[in-house]
Amino acid sequence: MTLTANEFMNPAEGGDRLLRPGRIFRLLILYRWISLVPPLVALLLVDENAGPNQLAALALAAGLNLLITFTYRQLNRAVLERPWLLALDMLAAAGLMAWTGGWQTPYYLYALSPLFAAAFFFRLRGALIAAVGFAVLYLAGVLLAYDANGEPPNWLTVSTAVVGAFLIGGVFGFASDMVRRLRLARDELAEAHRDLQVIHDLTISLQSAADVTEVEERVLEAVTRELAYPKAFVALVDQGDSTITAWMGRARDGMLDGVLPHSMQLPIKDGTGAVEGSLTTGHRQLMSDGPLTSDETINERLGMGATHVFPLMLREHSVGVLLVDASEGRDDLTRLQSLEAIANQAAVSLGTTMLCIDRAQRLAVQEERIRIARDIHDTVSQSLFGIVYTLDGCLKLLPGQPEAVAPELQRVLAVAEETRVEIRKSILDMWPSEMTAELFVADLRKYVTAICQADDLQIDFNVSDGFSRLSSRARRGLYRISQEALANIAHHASAAKAQVCVEVVAERAMLSVRDDGRGFEPEMALKRAYGREHFGLWGMQERAMSLDGACEINSQPGAGTSIVVDIPIV
Repeated sequence: MTLTANEFMNPAEGGDRLLRPGRIFRLLILYRWISLVPPLVALLLVDENAGPNQLAALALAAGLNLLITFTYRQLNRAVLERPWLLALDMLAAAGLMAWTGGWQTPYYLYALSPLFAAAFFFRLRGALIAAVGFAVLYLAGVLLAYDANGEPPNWLTVSTAVVGAFLIGGVFGFASDMVRRLRLARDELAEAHRDLQVIHDLTISLQSAADVTEVEERVLEAVTRELAYPKAFVALVDQGDSTITAWMGRARDGMLDGVLPHSMQLPIKDGTGAVEGSLTTGHRQLMSDGPLTSDETINERLGMGATHVFPLMLREHSVGVLLVDASEGRDDLTRLQSLEAIANQAAVSLGTTMLCIDRAQRLAVQEERIRIARDIHDTVSQSLFGIVYTLDGCLKLLPGQPEAVAPELQRVLAVAEETRVEIRKSILDMWPSEMTAELFVADLRKYVTAICQADDLQIDFNVSDGFSRLSSRARRGLYRISQEALANIAHHASAAKAQVCVEVVAERAMLSVRDDGRGFEPEMALKRAYGREHFGLWGMQERAMSLDGACEINSQPGAGTSIVVDIPIV
């Protein structure tokens, strides 16, 4: 039978079937039957004076073959469990040789069958032991035949037969050893391939993990379900407190919920356990005798004996620890390398995920600070300016015109209340998502009149029906930009008319604020915009950019100002 490479490497395809003891035993039975051809030929064609002894010997050999043929399954198991049974077969073969002529026997090939069996079943060592036994029994059979018929043996033939037995045993025993080593190498390669596939699948799955918890779950699943370890735990390192926390465990049959509290903390510094020591040194440890951690409560809850402790390191910084139950004791170099690769991949994934979360949090804090600064500038600073301006006017009216002060104070009180509300909105970011075009116009009119105190400024509003398609964030951004632009017009432009337009076309929204005031040099104003008093121009542009849009400021001295903002509606 010819085997392909795939069949040889994959038992499922049949390549390993020829190497199984049952198949080998059947091949040996076939050899025993074929080895009876020389005695049969000698009986029929060569030895004309063949007597009853030759017929009896052939019948005995055929009877043994029939017995072995019909009971080969039982004999197969018996020989594997009790190798000494081969000695009985060798004694029977030696008796046949002594009975049928000694060194001239036609049963030499038949007598080699136990030698082949020893070579295939018990490899080189068994084959050599069987060869020694064969040599002793063969020589004994030759001497018995000589004693019986008085014909001296041909010692060259005898020595050739003995040496041939050793050569056959050595060659086939060595071949059996090589086959066994190839099978072991194939099994190791198959296991390594499975482990590599597990690591590859884990790497791909970790790329789509949404958070740290999902990373921990997938790492534990790869260790316990794919690599078939009894139990494993993962914990994270809190760099701020130098503690181990966020415990998560899994067994072969599922997650270990409630075994160890997720938030339980284990200090790393001055720890005497294997976990703390592994994180301190950055090296893997096998804990078998000493304490796993310095906390007895955690040790009892983990319930692990021999344990592999893998520190999860990212750029010499510890991000966590992986604990793998090694109680089954089946860890070879390949398996440990696979666990090491999984630990390294887990460290990278956990470290990068935690880094992304930290950066996102920092960015969120920074964006929130910028938002509050813009809102305070757009609302509170303008309101306070109006309050200060009004209070200064009231002081000038006192004590000569007290009757004129009371209305102004009432107006200041209303502005202060609105300022308080705006501050609360800025802090809590409570902006109504149901703001309509009508509320947009009404709030801006109220802002210009109450806060900016520009009663004589005529403002025309034109807000298209597509305003409702804008997101709440986009509406708020356009409202704040409009606030800042109208405040600048009221305080600096000396304008009589202004126009605010919002157009929504296709997937874009455009805000334009124009006035007929005295204008300015945009480049010069933006250069001064780093100062606190000129924050507004930069604030409008940054708001537009935060909405993935752009803000264009066009102005010339004596020619008014035009501010155009273009943003996507989503």
